[in-house]
Amino acid sequence: MSVKISSIGRFEDNSGSTTTSLELIRKAAMPCIENSAYKKEDIGVLINVSVYRDNYFCEPAFASFVQNDLGINHDKEDSSEPKTLSFDLLNGAMGFLNACQVVDAMADAGRVKAGLIVSGDVIDYEMNEKSDNSGFILSGAAMILGKNGRNDSGFGPFYFRTFAELQDTYESFISFKNKRLTMMFRKSPDIENIYLDAISRGLEEFLTREKLRMDDFDWIVPQQISPGFVDALGEFLGIESSRMVNVARRDSDLFNTSLPSAIGHLTDNGLAKNGDNALIIGVGSGIQVGCTTYRF
Repeated sequence: MSVKISSIGRFEDNSGSTTTSLELIRKAAMPCIENSAYKKEDIGVLINVSVYRDNYFCEPAFASFVQNDLGINHDKEDSSEPKTLSFDLLNGAMGFLNACQVVDAMADAGRVKAGLIVSGDVIDYEMNEKSDNSGFILSGAAMILGKNGRNDSGFGPFYFRTFAELQDTYESFISFKNKRLTMMFRKSPDIENIYLDAISRGLEEFLTREKLRMDDFDWIVPQQISPGFVDALGEFLGIESSRMVNVARRDSDLFNTSLPSAIGHLTDNGLAKNGDNALIIGVGSGIQVGCTTYRF
């Protein structure tokens, strides 16, 4: 029995007034917890997939600050009381999908009842004049996964592949300039076509391995890089636009909030019906491709 999505929380700051990742996560996670079938003490693992963290924290894990801020099993004196393991999982735009697989495996092994995945990326670095604009939208997301509900619903098998020969087509790194850290991005001008080719190759392997066809899916949930990218992917795969979930913002990459934003669009608007099947496709620097299925 696979894990299912219990609730999703999202927050978008169109004013640009939010200055910390912790604040973005809190504004997304609080309604997510309130709307979930699970209580805080049921959350056995909390995974933060934010690439950017306040004050350049590396240790301790930023997830531990999130756990304390949200009050999730954070102050236990009795060793027999419920506990929560919190850690960071950093893998660029693939982080959220990676975390879904981790929670699925931990729940399947009976180690946790439910898991909370959070993301809140704030770029507070000075952009270097020699780098590309990141284009990431200021947003937070949270998703609670658990095993409540129908046995035939939830996530299916996961697939990940890294195309190491393409790693130089998208680079990000930090340099030190004028006594401060500077975030730098370098992308190939043909990066979206490179993504399309990598998705095609990875998707073929995944579908062949699982003996699936594109016609098996009611919805295609791709990485929300831009409206044009989602449209181009649909054309590239020969999928009609009505089956492609496109909630991308013009000139803004939803990055790690792509999956919760796209799935939330289907559920919040009553588009996905019980029994509908979705194909989730992630892509990011590396170049990496990730795929899984989800049954509503």
